[in-house]
Formats: sequence, C-alpha cells, structure tokens
Amino acid sequence: MEKQLLQVLDFQNAFGISSPDKPKMLSKKRATLRQRLLEEEVGELREAKNTIEVADALIDILYITCGTIHEYGLGDRAVILFDEVHRSNMSKVGPEGKAIFRADGKVMKPETYSEPKLQPIIERDFSLYKESEVLKELAAISKQETEDVIVAKIKNKLKLLDRFLFWLNIKIEDRLKKKIEVKFPTTVDGRVIVKVYDEEYAV
Repeated sequence: MEKQLLQVLDFQNAFGISSPDKPKMLSKKRATLRQRLLEEEVGELREAKNTIEVADALIDILYITCGTIHEYGLGDRAVILFDEVHRSNMSKVGPEGKAIFRADGKVMKPETYSEPKLQPIIERDFSLYKESEVLKELAAISKQETEDVIVAKIKNKLKLLDRFLFWLNIKIEDRLKKKIEVKFPTTVDGRVIVKVYDEEYAV
C-alpha cells in the first residue's frame, strides 16, 4: 500500500494537486469534486459487463481514493489507519470464532467488537518522525537488512555459476557507486554536479 500511495503522490505533485503534510478538511468545492470522481467510478463498476471493465473501475476507485487521502493530508498515516480499521473489523468475529450475519449478508457487531481508534492516529504529530536523523538512519539500516534478505533468497535459488555471476555483478555495482558521486546544489541557482572518476560534470 505504501508503494501505491507514493505513486499517486507522484501524480498529485506532477499535476500541482495539493497534498498537505497534516490532516485538514478540504474546501466544499474540492470535497465535492473528489466525491463526484469516486461516484463516477463506482457508477462504471455498476455498469461493468466483463472483468476487464470491473478491474478498470476498481483500480480507478483505488487511485482516486489514494489521491483523496493525500488531499486530506492523511497520506503519511493511511497505512496505520487501515491497520486500525482492520483490527476493528476482525473483532467482529464472535466469541465462538464465528461471524454473525444479517439477512442480507452484512457482518453484525458482536459483544467482542471494538471500534477503530482513529482519533489518536489523526492527531499524532508525524513531523518528529519525518525530521529525525536518528529515525532516518534506522530506516536506512532496516532497508539494507531487507535488501540483504532478498539478495540471500535469490542467491539460494541460483546454480553455482549463476551465483558467482550474481556476486560479481553486485561487486561491480558497488565499485561503480564508489566512483560516482552526485553533489546537489546548496544555492537556488546552483547546478547538480556529477563526479565520475574524479572528473566533475555539471548537469
């Protein structure tokens, strides 16, 4: 879900659509537009005549929903909100491990049901996490550990020669990374400088 949210954020940014850092209500005009866009796609789903049209409508609904999440400033906490709603929904399973259904198939809320606690997530200040150098470093370490696990799994599936070539390719990439350095500008009119084998090139 994080990947899809970031992809839609790229779309929002490319078209100059506001994506605030903190939760906020939209203007009535903008909220009406987002609602209409969703209703149009739900209408397409209702009229779908085959699985291709169903898939097209459903993905458009997801895309517009993600965009709406960003416009309301909820993008950085959407996954946590989803997890909390999921936790709440799973509490609808009755004490005997069975769901109670209404006549039309809707799952009813038993005594074990626990409402989603969304307010603390909405009110949490995420700027602390975004700006913390320590947390950024921890995230980088976690990312590297994940990549190492993936690489190890790939290597275990390879034959001996392919494993050697895979290792060699990684070594070459690491060597190239050490030979290439990108320097970003520190002034408004500065240029990006790419340093390759000690030679600098302005981009």
